[in-house]
Amino acid sequence: MPVLAMFLAAMLWSSSIIGSKLAVLELAVTEVVAGRFLFAAAMMWAVVLVTRQPVLLGQARRPLLMGMLDPGLVSLFLVWGLHHTSAVNVAVFWALMPVVMPLAGRLVLREAVNPVVVVGALLAFAGAVVLMAANRASGEGNLFGDMVAIGGVLCAVASSLVARRVAQQQGRPMVTTAWQMSMALVVGSLALVLLQQPAASLEHLSRGPVGLLAYLGMIATAGPFFLLNYALRRMPVGHASLYSSLVGPLSVPLAVLVLGETMQALEIAAIAIVMLGVFLPSLAGRVDISRFQRQPRIIDDPALSALTYVVFDTETTGLHPSDGDRIVQIAGVRIVGGIIRRDQIFEELVHPGRSIPARSTKFHGIIDEQVADKRSIGPVLQDFHAFCGDSILVAHNAAFDMRFLELAQPDGAPAFGQPVLDTLLLSAVLEPKAKGHDLDALVDRHGVVLPSADRHTALGDSLATAEVFLALLGLAKDAETLGQLINLSYKARRFRRLQKRY
Repeated sequence: MPVLAMFLAAMLWSSSIIGSKLAVLELAVTEVVAGRFLFAAAMMWAVVLVTRQPVLLGQARRPLLMGMLDPGLVSLFLVWGLHHTSAVNVAVFWALMPVVMPLAGRLVLREAVNPVVVVGALLAFAGAVVLMAANRASGEGNLFGDMVAIGGVLCAVASSLVARRVAQQQGRPMVTTAWQMSMALVVGSLALVLLQQPAASLEHLSRGPVGLLAYLGMIATAGPFFLLNYALRRMPVGHASLYSSLVGPLSVPLAVLVLGETMQALEIAAIAIVMLGVFLPSLAGRVDISRFQRQPRIIDDPALSALTYVVFDTETTGLHPSDGDRIVQIAGVRIVGGIIRRDQIFEELVHPGRSIPARSTKFHGIIDEQVADKRSIGPVLQDFHAFCGDSILVAHNAAFDMRFLELAQPDGAPAFGQPVLDTLLLSAVLEPKAKGHDLDALVDRHGVVLPSADRHTALGDSLATAEVFLALLGLAKDAETLGQLINLSYKARRFRRLQKRY
């Protein structure tokens, strides 16, 4: 779905460039900018109202910053650039984003750089350079307009970095987009008043320009930004920005059909190169996001009895890590020599950076007031990583917990590269005839006794999982080494497929 969302966003942005070029033929630049944001903001707040999305003023600061940068300043710069240069040139400059964004994501958000995305970005950029050269050869373009458009691209890069953090921590792309459009409207209105006031009254706004502004605002502006905010919950900024390279190629045929601009054979070849670069990561195959399924290669394959384990669990704001839910508590306990060391535990509440829904509080009992003065996830996971050391990690339904740890890396959390064992998968293989494999069922089946108050707390569930893990090790008669136990868990194919949803 994120790939489809970004492709649709690229199509809408392409139509926005062509529509803006038509609009500036009849209206002042600032009229186009302010008018489209008026329609965009009105529509997004109407959608938020109809769908009853929760609106928290405390979470508005970053989306407002995003809106000031992009689409506020970005649209002002791009429409201004369109006034001086060709639509194709402006579109092509967006091909700079996938080259810059992986590096920016690494430096600012500490996101891993996917080599396939980098190769695709360079390929897409090379095609964009060819496309721009062909366009300049035809006599279309202007240096001043080009420089203004580049300024817009830099603002978009900064906004994307903020948007990725907002998507990870807050979710709610509709509300985020509504705040964005509102701040963009403020920027456009200030530009309308201070920079370039229209030469006449509103009487010159005929039905045609108003309809065009409505399309630019409600469809070609609000639409792609909502799709981008949706995709950034599941896709790193470097990968998402790769789709901006499609704006140029998709704009060329529109510019030919609508604006009468020319298209040469060299431009067609350049478009093919850009398209190949954009879809190269998808052609190379999607990488499984579940950290526990990307186990490091076991070189020595040590005996299970010689290993130290850290059994851990998390409590969270909800069940959807890729949709903005975050950790509110994490705990772990060591197993050394087959003995649960209750004197060696890790337990800490975490400030999630968002409110805790009542439905989650009903499950684990943690409320906003309990975490208000607690540390954020980055420092907490640094300490937990040190606690784990080189121990083997163990969790029940490990894909869920490991996804939360992975998503915390932009907030300063370290990468957890230790091998991970999953009691859910082990139970599915070792107890194929059992009726249930959830933790409650395993606790009952193996006679684990814990105080009722400890259940559904991170430490209580860690201790329960540790007891269950030792019981399952007793059933794994044919697995004597770590590699053999990992291979055994891989046989639980049905549950592994279900875990990919995280």
